[in-house]
Amino acid sequence: MTNIEADVAHEAVQQFLDGHFATLESLELIDDLLNDEESTHAQLERDLENASSTTEALRDEAIGITQTLHDKALALIDLHSEVVGASTDESVSAWQFRDGTETMDLVADLAAKLESYGKLSRAKTYIDALLAVEQAKQSVRQSLSKSPQGMLSAYKMLIDILAAHCSSGSTEPLTSGSATSDYSADGPPQPSNLLEYIKQSVQEIWSEANKATASAQSESLSKLGWPAKMDLSSAAAVGAFDSSFSTLAGLDLITRAASDVLARCGLSLRADDAPPLPLEHMAGAVDIRMRYHFESARTTSRADKPEWWLSQVLGMLRNIVPFLESHVQRLVDGTTLPQVDARNVFIRLVLPVVQRKLAHDRAEYIRGGLVIAHVVHELADFEHTLRDVFFYDGPSVLGQLLADYDLFTAWVEAERANAVESYMQTIAEPNPFELIYDDDVLGADDAKPSRLAEKVVLVLEDIAERYAVVPSCMRRLQLLSTAQFPILIALVEDIEGEIDEFSRISLAFIRDTGIANAATTKTTTAALQSPLVSQLARLTSWYQTIWYVEEAADDWNNSTNYVDLWAAVCQRAAALGRSTDPRDWRMDCDEWSDADRVLLDEPANQPLVNDDWLDGGIWERSIGTLRELKQRVLDLISRAINKDVVGQLRAYRKKSAWAAEDVDASADTNISIELSGLLPELSSVLKSLEMMVPSRAFLLLLRLLEAELDTFLVERVALAHSFSQSGGQQFARDVDALSQLLCSSASRGTAKKSKQRVLPRSRECSRILACCVDSTTAPAANDIPLSLDEWGPTVTSPDASDRETELLLKKLGISRLSVKEVRSLVAHRIDFDRKVAV
Repeated sequence: MTNIEADVAHEAVQQFLDGHFATLESLELIDDLLNDEESTHAQLERDLENASSTTEALRDEAIGITQTLHDKALALIDLHSEVVGASTDESVSAWQFRDGTETMDLVADLAAKLESYGKLSRAKTYIDALLAVEQAKQSVRQSLSKSPQGMLSAYKMLIDILAAHCSSGSTEPLTSGSATSDYSADGPPQPSNLLEYIKQSVQEIWSEANKATASAQSESLSKLGWPAKMDLSSAAAVGAFDSSFSTLAGLDLITRAASDVLARCGLSLRADDAPPLPLEHMAGAVDIRMRYHFESARTTSRADKPEWWLSQVLGMLRNIVPFLESHVQRLVDGTTLPQVDARNVFIRLVLPVVQRKLAHDRAEYIRGGLVIAHVVHELADFEHTLRDVFFYDGPSVLGQLLADYDLFTAWVEAERANAVESYMQTIAEPNPFELIYDDDVLGADDAKPSRLAEKVVLVLEDIAERYAVVPSCMRRLQLLSTAQFPILIALVEDIEGEIDEFSRISLAFIRDTGIANAATTKTTTAALQSPLVSQLARLTSWYQTIWYVEEAADDWNNSTNYVDLWAAVCQRAAALGRSTDPRDWRMDCDEWSDADRVLLDEPANQPLVNDDWLDGGIWERSIGTLRELKQRVLDLISRAINKDVVGQLRAYRKKSAWAAEDVDASADTNISIELSGLLPELSSVLKSLEMMVPSRAFLLLLRLLEAELDTFLVERVALAHSFSQSGGQQFARDVDALSQLLCSSASRGTAKKSKQRVLPRSRECSRILACCVDSTTAPAANDIPLSLDEWGPTVTSPDASDRETELLLKKLGISRLSVKEVRSLVAHRIDFDRKVAV
């Protein structure tokens, strides 16, 4: 090559590089420049072929000459240093020794030529790379619809070009002002704008190939009947789908194989854990169709009707899952892609459609009150179908929805507000404690709901049914604490208020006097109907309300839902190592954190061994509170009955004819006239009461009434009056009549009681008061076998010890009365006193 030609070529290349390749944007002019400079490029090719044979030799020769000159220069500098005392700087480059000598001029000329040859080599590499990239891009675009395999080969070629240029040398820009870089063993340095152009080309070709192939697959799905039930009868349609599937799989494989190169170059075309590309595009077709249903102004996209759009998803799955199982799975297994369950992966790819719809309607859920509860229920049914019918085993969409704190808080508040509103409306109605069913509908031992009790149970069960589908125990416990327990607490407080008012006001007005004309007139049972019955109906309605809710709470306590919640609470308490009772879980449930969620929701590592905890339950304290309240009402019923009966016995208590010698024993006065009005009314009250309360409570009330009457008859009658034998016999008939009434009432219950065991102390008093004075009179069948003058002096003797007296009384059948009470009774026998006096 002549000097003139070299100078011309060098100048042309220099101008070309300086004018067109200084920035990245100038790359867009490459195609035009290549056409204009085609002849120049041909000349450069010939020059480069000639220069390539001598470049290495010149380079080696120049390096050798330079090193020799460098060594000689250093020797001269050292010699000069010895003369003038200067030091040698070994870091001085050989290119800086331009002292005007002929040798240094030669070296400088050789170095300049070497730098020009390096720039030419880099320009050639740059242009070759551009040509290769453009050829690959053109090949891909020409093969998209005609030759899928040709497209894949060209795409692979483009990836290889990127790998070659991304792994070689540095990436400083190619400009006229750049200094010459050292040539490394990896190759010449690469301009950064070239690498960026190759990266952009790879992204562009990937996008075009991916889009075109996905479109072909979508078209083939349409030919198979999608989105309706898939029809595989057309071999041509099946073949078209298989071809598009195979092309997408090949594109995915090439990209996965080049993941290291792409990552090194800063490109991210596919995630490492991405599902197979063909399945992604099948799910993409579903996404496009579902947007029409979910994100348009159609009735199928209503936020308050999630069942409408969820049914669209399930219908789509029913149509395509058989195709996935029978055909697509075989295609996936036939590739070298990661082996996956095509059905399960496809469902995972489709579920973001549902998540996006839920996010789109989030604001309406927060504003819509219990709409979110309906959405949760429908979403739970949707996931249940996915898992049981389509064997889906992926993450829960419902769990992700409820992880939204604001959304869950809005649901809890809506449940609480709805429950409070329903409760307040019911209790504000007239007679909220009125029993719903008649006595003939439910038996005495069945809890009879009042309107308020039924509403409370229904509200609490509805809330539990709505949140039973929530997978998180912590969320369910928060709903239980915020929406359910306050309603039960409100019921207890309202009944306690009713009880307090009754105790303070109504109980004071319970009849405290007997029937005014009972001593002079004969009344019928209807006329003797006590006003007490209406008060008892009011009290028993509270009792039945509490009992009905208590029975429901006891059933809840043993149900699976609440047993699981109780196990979670106990598990958390055991894990935290607290000594407090797990029944105190409500105290800090509003402050639970994510750590508490893990303790409550994760399976227990060890079984619980605390029997006290295991025997309890989430409703245990509520049940205990209701039972205490029920007992309080029962005590109030007993007080009301006892007060009414004692009030009617006032005239009987003041009776003064007990000491008369002769008592009319006609049929009408077989019992004291003061009792003639009480007994039928008391019988009617007890009969009514038997239908109001369960048998166990009724028997308890009878025992309390019996104890009250027994004490009254002994202390207020027998020990308070003087008696003759005939008066004692009258008292005995009265006691026997009352015993018969109480015994017959008890016999209607579940247990029968002997008449002799009713009013035992009163009966013993009647035996003493009716005992014959001397042995000349034969004792009655149930009377004391000895006459009063045979054992009376021993009992009343001041010399007799209590021990001896007790033994004597036991032989006489007197065991319930004290010695002091027996002595007082004997002293009240006026006929015995007169005889002793005589």
